[in-house]
Amino acid sequence: MNDRPELRVEQKIQNWQLLQGRLTAAKWLSLSEPEVVSEIKSLETEPLFRELMYGAREVPPVMHRRRWPASGLHGGFYELNETLAAGGGGGDVSDIIEKRADLIGLIRRIGVEPFERCFLYGEEGRPLADTCKDLGITEDEGRRILDLVIEVGARSEFFRPTAEPGSTGIRYHCIAAIDQDKRDRESLTFRFLSPHWARGRYVVLYDKIEEWKRRRSLSSEQKRRLRQILKRVELINMRQDTLFQILSRVTTEQSAYLRSRDGTRLRPLSLRELARRIGVAPSTVSRAVANRSVLLPWGQESPLKSLLTGQRFVLVSILSDWLEKGLVRGGVTDEELMKKLANEAGITVSRRTVNEVRRKVAAPVEAL
Repeated sequence: MNDRPELRVEQKIQNWQLLQGRLTAAKWLSLSEPEVVSEIKSLETEPLFRELMYGAREVPPVMHRRRWPASGLHGGFYELNETLAAGGGGGDVSDIIEKRADLIGLIRRIGVEPFERCFLYGEEGRPLADTCKDLGITEDEGRRILDLVIEVGARSEFFRPTAEPGSTGIRYHCIAAIDQDKRDRESLTFRFLSPHWARGRYVVLYDKIEEWKRRRSLSSEQKRRLRQILKRVELINMRQDTLFQILSRVTTEQSAYLRSRDGTRLRPLSLRELARRIGVAPSTVSRAVANRSVLLPWGQESPLKSLLTGQRFVLVSILSDWLEKGLVRGGVTDEELMKKLANEAGITVSRRTVNEVRRKVAAPVEAL
């Protein structure tokens, strides 16, 4: 009996920590794309972060990146390079042009594939000094290329290929173009519009961190900064992981529509159902999709939430199409339509729901 007060205090502390963790996660998911790019820029320009990622003083790196599956960088990045090389560009990037234009020729000499592998994605986890030596450039040039990638990522909004969707005045941040895979037309790929998305997530080799700290002989202040850096890395990963899971799940569910542009091939996918599938709260999904858009395979920019369609919306679309094609005649029963929806559209609903939607789409336009 004497230990119960202590147990209650411990439980309260755990509940408080859990609440604080959820609030922190909610805050990071609510960050706009420019805000998270600013956070990433601040993180990746820290000297201690660069030592973790690229090594220093004969101590190998203990961090690298891992790209998202079926993804790459949008060609707008290389269109920017062409603009820089030609000496053009708008006011928003004039300072980049002035300071970094000489690096464009260097990137061209290196080649696109080595540039992406070594400086954009950084999946190999090699020391920067070794990478630069293999590419025939100086370590200082390598650092300047890294700075360029970060700087361009912070200004990535200017090479979005389309205007904002709709006319409601809502500011959307387009994160990716969804394309059909040229090698497999049944598969879809992502071309991210910002380097911070294309680069994927951070991978920290936690089993090597203690040895890394020992070899670096970190001061107390550096150890404190290291804990802060690793915490920020975890939060950025959490945010990006959640958003990519949502993007990937939505794309998979709506793949038939995205491949065909046929609105009747949209599938019911509610915010709540999506949240259940990826194991998060509906409010998390709501924050993640808010004010974010994607480029559909036919070039239209659309809010991400437009691909989260309710069951009634999808049923109305399908039955309206069937009505127009003469497939919903008076002699067709609700039971037959229910089976047709299950067999042809993979949608299981009650006969009552079919009847309600059927009467709605069959009503005169004035009544809709």
